[in-house]
Amino acid sequence: MKTILFPCLLLCLCMFSGCAVTSTSTAKVEKPDKFYVGIMTLVTEMDADFSQLDSATYEQHVRGKFNNLENVKYRKHLEKTLARNLEKENVQTRIIKSSEVFELNSDVSYSEFVEKINKIGVDGILLVNQKNYWYSQSYSTVHFDYTSATTVDQEPNAVFHTYLVDINSLKPVWFADSMIQGVSAGYDTLNNHLARSLFRKLQKDKYIFVNTKAY
Repeated sequence: MKTILFPCLLLCLCMFSGCAVTSTSTAKVEKPDKFYVGIMTLVTEMDADFSQLDSATYEQHVRGKFNNLENVKYRKHLEKTLARNLEKENVQTRIIKSSEVFELNSDVSYSEFVEKINKIGVDGILLVNQKNYWYSQSYSTVHFDYTSATTVDQEPNAVFHTYLVDINSLKPVWFADSMIQGVSAGYDTLNNHLARSLFRKLQKDKYIFVNTKAY
């Protein structure tokens, strides 16, 4: 009986708590020779990958897309979630949210963008790009004595491309490709799973310093 009840209980808990399955693969462009002491999070939506955060890339893919009114609630939530997962007591890396640096719905030129980043004293930008977001459907049918009913469940899924951009070279030194598949979950659950996954990968790849003796 226990072997039957436990999977059922686990399934019920996932349905009500919003379980999600996360898969993240990473690639190092350059082997880190130091931990990053300050990182600014930057959430945007672009339809292309990039190899350098130069003026052309900024103008085409970033300008007006990281501080505009569209999806501002979502971007702020993701930045807050990233900061909460990266700003732990045993983490030595300082996190600054771009929403605290740049005014909402203001036009920021490339020179202004670089100047402000240099002023806040970070040595990296964690650019998170939501590459895709979609719903998958599952059907379940319940049979009664004289009839049956079919219900449709929608499960949110998302793909994120994350870049750790070095301030000195303005080139990505680290990539992460993440897929989060949710079960009865909203974007808050997806964001939490993404943030925890990125934290573990950045720690493992030695880009942020975590004092394990503090555990």
